[in-house]
This record gives sequence, C-alpha cells and structure tokens, in this order.
Amino acid sequence: MLAKLLGGDLVKSVGSIIDSVHTSEDEKNNAKIKLKEIEAQLNKAQSEINLADAKSVSGGISGFLQRSWRPLIGFSCALAIAWEYVIKNFLIFFLAVFQVETQPLPALDMGTLMPLVMALLGMAGIRSFEKVKGVAK
Repeated sequence: MLAKLLGGDLVKSVGSIIDSVHTSEDEKNNAKIKLKEIEAQLNKAQSEINLADAKSVSGGISGFLQRSWRPLIGFSCALAIAWEYVIKNFLIFFLAVFQVETQPLPALDMGTLMPLVMALLGMAGIRSFEKVKGVAK
C-alpha cells in the first residue's frame, strides 16, 4: 500500500524535479539513486507489514473476525438471499396451506444487498480469471 502511495508516479515526478533543479549529471544520478533507495525501503517495509498480517494468529473473536470477514459477509449475503427468495416463500406457502394467520414476514431491502453480492461475485470472478491466466500473486 505504501508503494502505491509513495512509489511509481511519485518517483517519476520527483525524478523530473531533480532533473530540472540539479545541473551536473553526478548530482542528478546521486539524487535518483537515493530516491530509488528510499523506494526500496518503502517496499521492504510494506512487505514486512503484509508478512506480519499474514502470520497473525490472534485468538478470540477479534482474530476470528480478522481472518474471516470476507467469508462472513458472503455467508450473510447468502442467508439474506436464501431468506428472501426461498425460505420466506416456502414459509408463506405452508402458512397458507395450514391457514395460519400471522403478521407479514419481514422483507429485506434487496436494492442495497444485491450491489454488495454482485461486487463480491465480481471480485471472485476477477480472482479466478487471474488464477487461470497465471498472473495471481
């Protein structure tokens, strides 16, 4: 993440500023080398953060949520879709068959849920496509 924020275009921008400010080739080259060293340090720091995050074995509920928030969101969306399109309809049918009078069953706002589901499915599709093409990291 730091590399995205502080790398790439920033290095090119600073490099062009260095080209316009410094007059001698030695000064320009030394400044560019120093800039590349800083970028390498940032990349190393970000990779250490990523490694520490991946190695996290936090216990309890916080560790569980840290490792499984995406599956929990997916499971919640699956339950909501199952309720709205399957379970609720069967329940209404059985209540009507047995002539049971009830309050109206709760309806979920699928207008806000479906964009989340589609985003999750889209990300899963992109990830699968990357794996098939061999560009997944």
